[in-house]
Amino acid sequence: MNNRLIIFTLLFLISLPSFAQKHKQGIVNRKFSSYQVGDTVNILGYKETEFSEKTQYLVKSSFQNIHVNTDRIDLIDDDFTFWENQWFQHRARDVQNNGWHSSNRDLLHIDAMEFFEEVKQNNLVFEDEVLYDYLYQLIFKIHPSHLIKDKNRIVHLAIIKSTEPTYFSFDNGMIILTTGAISLAKNESDIVKMLSECLANTVLDHNLVNLNQAIKAENRARTWGTITTLASSAVMAYGNAKNGTYYNFDDALTLGLAASYLTAENMQRIGANYNDEQNRLVKSVAAQYWKEHKDQYSTSDKQVMAILSNAVSYTAWQEFYSKNYEYALLLAEQIENMGMATEDEYLLLSKLYRRLGNDLDTNLQALAYLKDARAMALETMVDLDLEEGMIYLRMEDFKNAKASFLKYRENLIAMQNANATMPKTDLKYINQLLRRFNMYEDNKNVSALD
Repeated sequence: MNNRLIIFTLLFLISLPSFAQKHKQGIVNRKFSSYQVGDTVNILGYKETEFSEKTQYLVKSSFQNIHVNTDRIDLIDDDFTFWENQWFQHRARDVQNNGWHSSNRDLLHIDAMEFFEEVKQNNLVFEDEVLYDYLYQLIFKIHPSHLIKDKNRIVHLAIIKSTEPTYFSFDNGMIILTTGAISLAKNESDIVKMLSECLANTVLDHNLVNLNQAIKAENRARTWGTITTLASSAVMAYGNAKNGTYYNFDDALTLGLAASYLTAENMQRIGANYNDEQNRLVKSVAAQYWKEHKDQYSTSDKQVMAILSNAVSYTAWQEFYSKNYEYALLLAEQIENMGMATEDEYLLLSKLYRRLGNDLDTNLQALAYLKDARAMALETMVDLDLEEGMIYLRMEDFKNAKASFLKYRENLIAMQNANATMPKTDLKYINQLLRRFNMYEDNKNVSALD
C-alpha cells in the first residue's frame, strides 16, 4: 500500500466542493401552517419528541423552518441509501440548524493525518495486502458512496499493531482497526459489524459532537507529538523467518507504544471516546445494517480466517511477548485447527507449550511443532535451534541440547559475518550458556554440570 499516495489523495479531497444539504420530499395530507392538503414540502430532518416515541419532521418554510408531526405528511419515495437515511434521521436537522462546523471538522481531519503519520513513523501500521484488499471490498460494499460531510470525504482505513481490541473512526472517514480487534473476528459478520459501527460513528458525526462538547468544556488538546517516540519491535517476532534476521525479541520488544496512542485521553482528543448512548446507537445501526444486507455477504468462515490469519498470528506473537500465554495459545491453535499454520505459528506453539507445561508429552509435542516448522521454513530459522536446545535441556537430553545450541551458535556467527552491524548480545548469550553447561565443541563432557 502506497501510504504517500493515500495522504496525497486525502489532502486533495479536502479541497473538493462540499455537499449540498440533503432533504426529502413529502405530500401534505392535513393542513398545517401555510401549507394545504396536496402541497409538496421539503423535509430537512427528524426530531424525536422529548416525552414520547413520536417524531416530527423539520419542514422548510418561507419564513422559518417548522416542526410538524409525521402523520401530517406522506413521504414521497426516495432513493436514499441506508447510510443517507441514518444521516438524515440523526444529523440532518442539527446541520440545518447549526451548520457544518467546518473549522472543527478541519481540526479533526488534521488530527487524523497526524495520527496516521505518527503511527506510520513508529512502524505501528500493520501491512498485509490481502487483508487490506478484503477490508476495502467490504467497505465499498457497505458504504459505496462519499460521506455526507461539508467536504468530499471517502472511507479509508489503517490497521494498527496492537493487542488492544480497539476499533474507531475519524470524522474524515479514516477507520482504525487494531490487530487485536481483527483477531477476535470469527466470520465475515463480525468484520462487517465492526466496520459498520465505525461507519455509524462517522456518519452520525459522533467525533464532531464530542469535539464540540470538549471545546465548550475547554478540554481540547491536540498534539500527537507529545507521545514519546519509541522503537516498535513487535514486528521482529512476526518477521523473523521472513527477513532472515535474528533479534532478541525479549530485550527489544516495546508493546507500550501502540497502547499509548489508544488511551482514553487521546480518544477524547479526536472525539472517539464515545459515550454509552453513542455506543448503543452505533451497535443498533450496525445490527440493522446487517439484518437488511446480510444476504450480500457470503465469504466462508474458512476463507475469512485465511484472510485474517496474518493479523491473528501477529496478535498471538504480541500476546506471547506480553506474557499472555493462554490467549496467545488460543489464537495460535485457532490457526492450526483451520489447517493454516505456517512455520511462524509452529514455532510459537512450541514456545507456548514450553511456557505452559513441563511433562513428557508437552515437551514431545513442543519438539513436534519445531519439526513441523523446520519442514515448512524456506530458509534458516535460527530460533528453531535455540528453542530445540532449550527443550532438550529441560528434558536432560544434554547430547541433543549441545548439538542444537552449537548449530544455533554456528548460524549466529554466519549471520554476524554477513552483517557486521548486527547486535552481538545473542551470540554472547549462547557462548555463556555453552560455557556454563560445559557444552563447547572441545569439551567431551556433555552431561552438564556433573
